[in-house]
Amino acid sequence: MYALVDCNNFFVSCERTLNPELENKPVVVLSNNDGCVVSRSKEAKDLGIPMAAPAFKYKELFKKHDVKCFSAKFELYNFKSQEVIEISKSYVGEKDYEVYSIDELFLDLTSFKYVDIFNYCIQLKEEIKNKAKIPVSIGIAPTKTLCKIANRIVKKDPERFNGVFALDTPEKIEKALKWLEIGDVWGIGRRLAIKMHDNGVHKAWDLLQKPEMWVRKVMGIHGVRMINELKGIRQLELDSPSPKKSIAVTRSFMQMLTKKEEVRERVETFGMYCSERLRKQNTCCKMVTVFVQTNRFRKDLPEYRNARTQILPNPTNSSILIGRVVNDLFESIFEEGFHYKKAGVIVNDFVPEDQRLINLFEEDTQNQHLPVMRAMDAMNKKYGKDKVRLGSMSGKNTWGRAQLSPEYEAFLKNNTLPEANFRFH
Repeated sequence: MYALVDCNNFFVSCERTLNPELENKPVVVLSNNDGCVVSRSKEAKDLGIPMAAPAFKYKELFKKHDVKCFSAKFELYNFKSQEVIEISKSYVGEKDYEVYSIDELFLDLTSFKYVDIFNYCIQLKEEIKNKAKIPVSIGIAPTKTLCKIANRIVKKDPERFNGVFALDTPEKIEKALKWLEIGDVWGIGRRLAIKMHDNGVHKAWDLLQKPEMWVRKVMGIHGVRMINELKGIRQLELDSPSPKKSIAVTRSFMQMLTKKEEVRERVETFGMYCSERLRKQNTCCKMVTVFVQTNRFRKDLPEYRNARTQILPNPTNSSILIGRVVNDLFESIFEEGFHYKKAGVIVNDFVPEDQRLINLFEEDTQNQHLPVMRAMDAMNKKYGKDKVRLGSMSGKNTWGRAQLSPEYEAFLKNNTLPEANFRFH
């Protein structure tokens, strides 16, 4: 059996760990630049606030119902996610888990022959709630696809199932598949769901009634595996996390920028953040890319986009060296007369910090900068993010997160933040 541990309204739940007074109140978390709603509490959902709702369109509703709005706090979400992962990992073997996303992970319970899996997962749910302060739903089933369905059933009526539900009999599986809409099956996208409806497949159970040749023709081998998964025949095993191949810091600006120095400051700041992440995972990069682009949706304005990459003579994670490269690349691609909406820095081609191969014909300043970089990281860890920075960084909030709090500043100051092993979308 597999178990899927899924955090409920994760970003909102994280906000409530900072301020317990938010319990039972409508809460929404906003995206980068405080633009759209990316997480909602149950109370906010009941008010009819949809996912991805533009915040400015719902400003009056927020005010009328006293909806609490918060800027996204990605460092906090990563920290709480790692807490949930560590607790969940302790309930299974060393390699019997898969981190699927920031708020979901699969556990392989196949070896638990003489354990009441349902009560075991109840215990796990309670420990996560007590230690990490995050409510979770757990779906149990013989396959990963059925786990997704079991988890959806739990979230539909959490009080009835006490946060845990198991699809552990053929009767339960059949009943669940006859209830589930085909568009809600894991791996069925919007376009494929339309095609399914056109062929009389409205529920997940209807798909099982189709001949395998039809499924293979419409969905390929992926469809055959899905059919077996829905029947309880395991097709998808746990995936091991792959090492990071790149680090990217990209942002859409709150307002379009036309001044060169304003865009330069943000791009160089993104380079600093890439350097920090490299040092957190004790790696150096050998390649740096910088890009800028205008708003492609503004047809009334001239469009421009460009990117350039540079291979470094010596691998580095120094903010100073990467900052110089970023500045040179930016100079080569920036053009006056455009309204810039987005920019970013990408570093890739990593090597471990202690396994760098040095170019004999280039001066190696990485080791000279390393003590300064470590001192800067230590100061920021102690006093808060960006409290100590390079001169090219203005110190302004480049994320566009206006609605932060003293509790969040205290969190950043008092906790060691691990590097995320997933991307925020």
